[in-house]
Amino acid sequence: MTDSQRLTSLVEICGHTFYLPALGKDSIVIDLGASTAAFSHGVHALSGCQCHCVEAAKRNFHAITETAHVHKYLAAMGGTDGPVVLNIVDDEFHWGSLNASLGFDVTERQGVLGQSLSSLFGALSVDTVDLLKVDIEGAEIELFDAADDETLRRCLQMTIEFHDFMDPEQAVNVKRQLDRFESLGFDCVAMTRRHHGDVWVVNRAALGLSSAELFYYRTALKYGRGVSRILNRTLRRTVGSAA
Repeated sequence: MTDSQRLTSLVEICGHTFYLPALGKDSIVIDLGASTAAFSHGVHALSGCQCHCVEAAKRNFHAITETAHVHKYLAAMGGTDGPVVLNIVDDEFHWGSLNASLGFDVTERQGVLGQSLSSLFGALSVDTVDLLKVDIEGAEIELFDAADDETLRRCLQMTIEFHDFMDPEQAVNVKRQLDRFESLGFDCVAMTRRHHGDVWVVNRAALGLSSAELFYYRTALKYGRGVSRILNRTLRRTVGSAA
């Protein structure tokens, strides 16, 4: 694979990084914390895959446009199956959390069905998940703690937003989860610089990636993106000041 191909192979949509060449029209993508499904529609547009979107906030859920390739389910993903209470926070994106979120005012509480990862996989009758996206506002630790090894091994790659950038006390739990993934044969690449807001977890052998390719993504591509973001922010500030 050339450097140019590597640059376009690791894709970022809605702040979530994944390996695009592993996805095709027969691939299964599960989008947890889908919001209004911008991630799923974006992944489908690039790969033609089948997407299953799970969203807990009812307003966001009703705003999801279903298609022949994008399907939606109302549930709050976490560590348990059964009724739970979702805390809707005072924020323009109308997101919710199973735990009261730091720094946000709760404006509404909604009753919704809670669902674990193994329960969801069973309901969808999936044996292999080509890409699992997790953005569930702090419930990811409970989600993974409740998932057995067999369930996690069904996933060929995951793109996860951990919330240690909002709650530093989560750092210990995040490290524990990453250590567990690596013990199961995954490689973990944090694409964010200081925290773990965008972590790519990949079964490198299943996707046919070499150690050299993983090293490239972990170093040159990651830090190249960081430099690009800094330059873009500087340019925007410069243009704004000039205006």
